[in-house]
Amino acid sequence: MHASLRQGGHARHLALRKLTNLANELIEWRSDHEIRRIDKEGGGVFDFVKGLRLAARLIYILKERLERHGLDANWGQIMDDKGVYLSPECDIIVHANGHLDRWNGEGPSEIGNIMDFRFIELRHVLAVISCKSYLSSVCERDQKYCARLKPYLKGRKLWLFAECIPKGKEEDIRQKARKAGHDFLWYLYTWDDKSLVPEQDRPQWQDFLQAVDKLADATQTKK
Repeated sequence: MHASLRQGGHARHLALRKLTNLANELIEWRSDHEIRRIDKEGGGVFDFVKGLRLAARLIYILKERLERHGLDANWGQIMDDKGVYLSPECDIIVHANGHLDRWNGEGPSEIGNIMDFRFIELRHVLAVISCKSYLSSVCERDQKYCARLKPYLKGRKLWLFAECIPKGKEEDIRQKARKAGHDFLWYLYTWDDKSLVPEQDRPQWQDFLQAVDKLADATQTKK
């Protein structure tokens, strides 16, 4: 376990701070009565955009944590070991530094990047993380996605990270995620749509960061 998580007090707080900020921001958006009313009327933000926002924010958190290990995290696709085929789109790829190509990720400094999509060689890939906004179940589409992606991973980790899941369904959804093909599921908080009361799960966040650190440490050991 990384020292920042093994220790208590300020060290642990600093390690979890960005996930705390992210959870608080997303909870405020999800629980706002005006936003909820607009969503029900069909005038809100698309669900896939909410998931993309979660993935982007998580990428920034992972980039900072992985940098000291010479590793990176990006949105993109994996190229197979023969250099011919590309995997399905991956919300987050954890990989060694470097990429085959980068689409629209080097815009003029005064404008910034509209998107930053990377093509990563399989030999550099460590894990893929799929992101969901509100995960109430694991459907057939998720199973098909895992089945399509697995040949491009060849034993590497496939994780699932959700903003929130229904309160009381934690273990049920985790088992279904594993059955679909994910190695593990993490989430920021549980959500009760009737009471609108979220419950943040900080042990989940710590467990997630520990898994990332373990993955990075294993990579360093192989060098």
